Amino acid sequence: MFTGGTAGSTSGGIKMVRLLLITKNNRQELKRLIHPNAFIPVRLDKHLVQQSTIYNILVFLTLYFLVICISTFTISTMGYDMVTSFSTSASMLANIGPSLGTFGPFSNYSALPMGGKWFLSALMLLGRLELLTVMILFSRSFYRN
Repeated sequence: MFTGGTAGSTSGGIKMVRLLLITKNNRQELKRLIHPNAFIPVRLDKHLVQQSTIYNILVFLTLYFLVICISTFTISTMGYDMVTSFSTSASMLANIGPSLGTFGPFSNYSALPMGGKWFLSALMLLGRLELLTVMILFSRSFYRN
């Protein structure tokens, strides 16, 4: 549920290029532990990836999993088990469709209370529009100037 979208895709999951860059960065960080004075850049198709881009991806991944945790807790307060809550959060944020547990592939979300449906709709919008874009819309500095 977390992966699958390509760089230009409108899927709400974590894009494959982000996972590739984080994996390459992790590999380079292990090399930097062995050789602390070496300059070991992260490259993608022979292009140097700026460290600020890696930091932005790390911020995105942190926010993504923070939203998953908060939404899992919110759904579990509606009386659902953790498997249902977690998989529903992940499927809504990644715009997948069915989840596991109560809202599995042979069920739908009609048993959810109206507030829960609004919450899941907000999660779907948050996943579709990308987290950082929505966070920017709610920041004060965006509306100055």
